[in-house]
Amino acid sequence: MIKKKWFWILVTALAAAVLSVWLFGGGDAADDTTPVFTVTEGPLTIGITASGSVQSRDKVILRSELEGRNTILWVVEDGVNVKTGDLLVEFDAAALVEKRNDQEITANTAHGNLIIAEERLGVTKGECEGNLLEREVTLDLAKMELEKYEKGDFPEEKRQREADIALADEELQRAAEKLEWSRKLAKEGFLTRTELQADELALRRKEIDLEMAKTKMNVLTNYTVHQKRATLQSNVRKATRAVARTVWQNKSQIRQGETEIVQRSREYYRATNRLAELNFQISKSKIFAPTNGIVLYAATAKRRWWENPIAAGESAVQRQELIYIPLDTGMIVEIMVPESSLNKLEVGMSATVKVDAFPDQVFSGRLTKIGILPDAQSTRLNPDLKMFKCELECDFCDAVVRPGMSCDVELVKETFAKAVYCPIQCVVRIDDDAYVYVQDDSEWELRKVEVGLDNNRMIHILKGVKPGEVVMTAPPVQEEKDEEVNGGDDSDGRGSGSAQ
Repeated sequence: MIKKKWFWILVTALAAAVLSVWLFGGGDAADDTTPVFTVTEGPLTIGITASGSVQSRDKVILRSELEGRNTILWVVEDGVNVKTGDLLVEFDAAALVEKRNDQEITANTAHGNLIIAEERLGVTKGECEGNLLEREVTLDLAKMELEKYEKGDFPEEKRQREADIALADEELQRAAEKLEWSRKLAKEGFLTRTELQADELALRRKEIDLEMAKTKMNVLTNYTVHQKRATLQSNVRKATRAVARTVWQNKSQIRQGETEIVQRSREYYRATNRLAELNFQISKSKIFAPTNGIVLYAATAKRRWWENPIAAGESAVQRQELIYIPLDTGMIVEIMVPESSLNKLEVGMSATVKVDAFPDQVFSGRLTKIGILPDAQSTRLNPDLKMFKCELECDFCDAVVRPGMSCDVELVKETFAKAVYCPIQCVVRIDDDAYVYVQDDSEWELRKVEVGLDNNRMIHILKGVKPGEVVMTAPPVQEEKDEEVNGGDDSDGRGSGSAQ
């Protein structure tokens, strides 16, 4: 028990001694275990490396044109050569066929309703025309009655009353003359008293007849004519209002009929359009090859690992890209470049391309297009990482490349035949100045240097160190003021690449 205790005491003391030597001894002295690098002078390439894929310059994109999400019943195999008119994809259209049958019934019903509305409008117009004609005839008759009374009945009746007065007055005069002669004869004894009284009574009767004729004339001119005229004029006004009312009623009824026709026409138009759309949808349930070429699944060609390739039983949404058919217009290379490396890119800069299928061949190319906006797919996967799509033209010579092949691309920013360089991690930043730790005999010297571009592995040293000098590859932190250089965030535009 005592031996074990002394053993652990000795082990602890030895460990403390080693730790003290490591912490307080040696200072800045060089140590054989310190990682170092010998500054080298030689060829250096500053550029950007990225993985990409070979794509056709022009291609036919086949999309799903069916509404909503639809199930695939059959799809052609990926990579198969097809000819124009070959069936590529077939969707399940059973639900669409059922909808079309229902829509045909709806369209026929709408057409029948439209015909009924048109016929009803024709009947309404006929009835309106008849009603208006009847009211106009009534108005004409009322006007004729008024005119007849004013120019016919009233003057005739007035003349009749005037004639009655004249006749009564004449008869009264005759009766008066006769009574006068009767009185003379009665005095002489030629007439009896009874006969005389009869003549007096006849005179009285004639006087009454004259008064009655004058009274009738007075009633006619002062009352009857005004009453009759007012009645006939009222009939004319009523008939006039009836005509106007009938005109407005006719307009209203015709307008209602026309409105119904417009409504029925729209229903029929909407029903027929929907029917045509369903027929179009059913016709698009089968996708045929528009040209000769090779079938490429869109998810495979675009290297969308998060999407399942199309297959029987899978579903596709409207406007989803399903198949590409490359056209024989040449090949391009597509790469994704991070936002931090965009300042190194220039349209027209040279590049080297290595296709995985041809590991022993290196193809030359040049950058032709730099994406303006970040790629939406990569942004959706990682919102903090902005990737831009770029395109390169490449001369593949006689190599048989196919769309979708993977490749590695190196875009060359600058090439130095003879440059002094060291690993990028050797350089530290102190107050915006670059420094390296250079081995001087057995000590480490912190030396200021002037640096150029880097390729994420090696950095170009312009001044401060010479080839053959040994520098520390893991320099210590300088009181939180040092900033280790890295290619992705360096303000001088350092990007990825390789030293040659």
